[in-house]
Amino acid sequence: MIRCFLVVALMLQLISCASVPEKSAALFDLSGRDLLYAKTEWSFKGRIAIVSKDEAVSANIAWERLQDKENIVLSGLFGMGKSRIILEKGRVEIESAGKRSVYYGNASDIVHSELGVRIPVTALKFWVLGVVDPSASFVVNDTGFEQHGWLVTYLQMQVNNGNELPRKIRVEQGSAKLKLIVNQWEI
Repeated sequence: MIRCFLVVALMLQLISCASVPEKSAALFDLSGRDLLYAKTEWSFKGRIAIVSKDEAVSANIAWERLQDKENIVLSGLFGMGKSRIILEKGRVEIESAGKRSVYYGNASDIVHSELGVRIPVTALKFWVLGVVDPSASFVVNDTGFEQHGWLVTYLQMQVNNGNELPRKIRVEQGSAKLKLIVNQWEI
């Protein structure tokens, strides 16, 4: 019963988001963004929606990067449930439903296996800053780029402390879609 309610509530939320007209993505330019690679400490708060062929998840997100450590907190729909993902030098720690587990390996695969959602976590730490993952090739287009098989589109940008940073991002691969809205940056 609760699961059914959550699915209906999520669908209503996604429908309401879809009914609001969104401005087309502005022209995106990677040039002059290299200084963002030097930012080793930053954080943001916002909302994330992930939709795939079999799954739809929406959550609040708080992401903090301190040097080589990522701390990602996902708070479930209407504040129900909370998951924490900690990434540090090949180590992935996941706290969810009162359980804490530590893994070693590909962070994106581990998060998918444990939380059931496909998120390109390793590359996303670059994409949220509006830059490409420097470890892989990419193809630029007018609104973003394609990398690791994902199409990254910057729908809206914002300025924080002189840095142009993403406000709305859409990331797609086949039937998997991720939309991120950043409400607050600290950089």
